[in-house]
This record gives sequence, C-alpha cells and structure tokens, in this order.
Amino acid sequence: MITEKVEDPSLLSELQSEHRDYTDLSGEAVNLLAKENKLPKEKGPLAQFGVWSGIQMNTAFDKSPDKIAEMMMQGSMMGVIDMSRTLKEYGDTPEDCRKLGENLIKLEENSIQKMKQYLG
Repeated sequence: MITEKVEDPSLLSELQSEHRDYTDLSGEAVNLLAKENKLPKEKGPLAQFGVWSGIQMNTAFDKSPDKIAEMMMQGSMMGVIDMSRTLKEYGDTPEDCRKLGENLIKLEENSIQKMKQYLG
C-alpha cells in the first residue's frame, strides 16, 4: 500500500481516513451484491502486482508529499472518469447501484481536493 511510503504524518492520517471511507463504500457494494446472491470479484494477482509495481516505481526516487498527492490525485481522477462513463453507459442501472457509483465519484472528487494541499 502507498501508506507504507508516506513519511508525512498529516498526509498519512488523511490517506488512512480515505482508506476507511473506501472500505465503507466497498462494504456497501458487497451488501448490494449479497442481495442479488452474488459475490464480488477478487483482484487477480497480476492486477495486484501492477498496482504494487506502479507504487514502487513512482516512489523509488521521490516519496515526498507532493509526489504521493500527485499519484493519489491521478488515481482518483481515473476513478471519476471510469465511474462516470460506466454510469452513462448503463443508464438503466438500479437506483441503489447508481447511488453507490455517485458516492464513489464524490469520494474521489473530495480526495482530489484534499490532496491539493500537499502539492508544491
């Protein structure tokens, strides 16, 4: 996880708070799937390795709050774009699922705003 690379206590606290928010949202998604008698898909080892190696490469020479915030903002922006496209593509999505997607977008947008204070 990226938190292992963070040395700034304020940034670390912010990332831990965001992690709790994502965990809560993930729990809501699991509950929605359970109502449909479905299980969430597990991330494959290749996807997990991709995330890990990306973090290692991007922080090998720069673990500054600026660099970590930049990485987090880029990831959050990708999340906003992907979920926005998904919600548009599947316009007939049930309301509870749509709301979950919208909540993810809000979470990502809030993350971007919070990370701005660590730039520069």
